[in-house]
Amino acid sequence: MRQLYSCRVALADRYDGFLIDLDGVVWLGHELIEGAADALGALKDAGKPFVFVTNSPRVTPAEQARILRNQGVDADESRVVTAGSTLLAMAADELGGGARVLATGTPGFLEQVADAGFEVLSLDRWEEAAGVLVSGHPRFNYDELKATSMAVRSGAFFAVTGKDPTMPMPDGLWPGTGSILAAIETASGRQAIIAGKPEKPIFEAGLRVLDLPSDAKVAMIGDRLDTDVGGARKAGLEGILVTGNDSVPPGTDITPDHEIPSLAALVS
Repeated sequence: MRQLYSCRVALADRYDGFLIDLDGVVWLGHELIEGAADALGALKDAGKPFVFVTNSPRVTPAEQARILRNQGVDADESRVVTAGSTLLAMAADELGGGARVLATGTPGFLEQVADAGFEVLSLDRWEEAAGVLVSGHPRFNYDELKATSMAVRSGAFFAVTGKDPTMPMPDGLWPGTGSILAAIETASGRQAIIAGKPEKPIFEAGLRVLDLPSDAKVAMIGDRLDTDVGGARKAGLEGILVTGNDSVPPGTDITPDHEIPSLAALVS
């Protein structure tokens, strides 16, 4: 049975740096969780570097950093790594600049795709798509499912920001990108390349930003066993589970290195 961490020495003192999830750990629906700002400030004061690593590409890293600063967190966009930014780097390597793609996602994500140099096609031009880039959004509909699945079935590069089936919000768990991905994979008969957690690319991107020596002890802090803790293990990191919401999948055999009720407990 997993045990909540309890020790007079702050858990943060066991590590040289951290990768920290945002949704369910630092905020819910962009509203800070109680104690998160103070905990992050304490990490900074203690000289413990951290990078935010999130599967949410709903808004740009710059906008996420701005929202954090407006709520009292000292955050720079260079320290925010999203599944969206990781996906676009992967797609650029695979397709090259200026490639034509179909993309699903929020206006903020679509803006990032265009800013990265890709030509974002309308749905009726799916036959021209060299790639299909998937991210969740609340307006996903049958027309998008039809166009993306047909492009994927025709051989387009197929990648997704992440496969979280849900995302924590103030009123409970909302359907996540993984729910939309499941529909496209079912309709196309192909599986997507995953840029975000639990796969290695986003962890490797976060570690590059963290820029610590190779022997530094780094932990990933997140609220999901499957993506955060399981992904940390794949990347050779320790995983700290925040248990403050109900997005922990039942029946998993993944065990975190530590459990804390909230980010505040990391430094208390």
